[in-house]
This record gives sequence, structure tokens and C-alpha cells, in this order.
Amino acid sequence: MPSQEVDVVKLPRRGLALIASDLHGNLKDFHKLLQIWQNTSVKNKHLIFTGDFIHAMGKEADNSLELLEEIQLDCKKYPGFHLLLGNHEWATITDNPVYKGGINQSLIFEKLLKDKYGSRWKVKLAEYSHFFKKLPVAVKTSNGVFISHSGPPENVKSLQQIMNITRRGYSDNQSLFELLWRRYSDYSKQDVDQFLEAVGSQAMIVGHTPVDGYKLYGNQLIISSSYTKGKKAYVELDLEKEIRNGGDLKKMVRYFR
Repeated sequence: MPSQEVDVVKLPRRGLALIASDLHGNLKDFHKLLQIWQNTSVKNKHLIFTGDFIHAMGKEADNSLELLEEIQLDCKKYPGFHLLLGNHEWATITDNPVYKGGINQSLIFEKLLKDKYGSRWKVKLAEYSHFFKKLPVAVKTSNGVFISHSGPPENVKSLQQIMNITRRGYSDNQSLFELLWRRYSDYSKQDVDQFLEAVGSQAMIVGHTPVDGYKLYGNQLIISSSYTKGKKAYVELDLEKEIRNGGDLKKMVRYFR
């Protein structure tokens, strides 16, 4: 069974993990990925979403609320179902607006709540914020893969810093902000390697930055599963296989439509 130590879920060296990113209110893609996972004939299997469940960003119908209701139930239903905190969930917790193309995504989310729940919309928003605060920020596998929404943050000296990262709060927490918001243009491949050494891993998987399916940046694999610049990709990570670098992860990328 996986173990969660505060903000990090640790997975044992057995079975398989399907890793997907950034659904942004796309209920159809969520159902496809869930079905792929359910049809996987492996006894010990995990499904990991790297955050950003809400805010359709103008590309698809916004089913953020329907998606949130489903994933909350799935967290209780499936032992191997893991959701990580993304920057859009962080923005909801901290009451910071998120803009895309000059459009305030947070206000659109509030309108969805008002249309569906009427006078109870603030109560529902508080419920979602409470749910987001329960989400871990990362998964670390026993075969050396670190999985998070984005990052790496600067000045991390050990895994312990990540395991306790939200204890310092959400609003005024630079390390957490960097773990959720940084893109590969903000750091070097050497920065990735230094972070991986600090947390005891050989490679990492993140979402956050839209790419055409995937992009390998040194030992960091960036994937786009729904909100993408082209293809839709996920990772079928063999938890029993030795992972030496990002190239080993590249071989495990899969596509769906």
C-alpha cells in the first residue's frame, strides 16, 4: 500500500502507475484516462493526476464542477487514485486570481458556482478549498521518480522539506509557489539534477506547461494530457523497473485521443 508522509505520497516498488496532467475541467479526457487505467491488467496499479483540475482556459467546455464532484468520490472509491495540488487549486485556496489570455479564470469559476449553487456558492467554494488543502504536492516512487505539478523549487536540500512544505502555509510560501508555478524556462537542466539529488530521485515528471504531448528537458519529463499544444500524452510508469534518467521515462510515454 502507498504511504503518505504529510505532503508526499510514497509508492512501493511494485505494480504500475499511470500519470496524467492538467485536465482543466475536461471531463471527457478524465473519463478516457480513468478507463485506460481501469482496463490495465495489473494487480497493483495507481492513477496519478498532477493537478489543475479546474478552469477550462477557454479551449473546452468547462466541466470543472462536475469533474471536482467525480474526483472527490473516486478518491474514496479507489485506493490507488492520487490527486496532486496544482497552481490553479492553489489560487483557489489563496484567493489569488488566475488569468489566461487576459481573462480572469477565477471569476469564471465563481460564476459556475453561482449558476449551479445559487446563494450557497460561497459555501461550496469553501468546501472545494478545504478539499484542495488535503491534496499532497508530490509522489515519490521507490524506483526513483519524483512526480509533481511543476518545479523544481530552488534551495531544496532534502526530501523532508517537500514532505512538510505546506506546514508553512499556502500564501506566503516561496518554495511551494515555485513547486507549483515554475516552468522549464525558469530553471536549468542542472537545477533539475540538483533537486533530484536532494530528494533522492533520478528523474521527475511534471505537467503545468502545455507541450505537444511531452517534452524531455534533461531528466525532467513534461507531459500534457488534456490542455496541450497538440497530442495528448500520459506516462505508463513501471514501478518495478530501474529508472536511471529521464530517457527511461520517455520510453513509457503513451498517447490517447
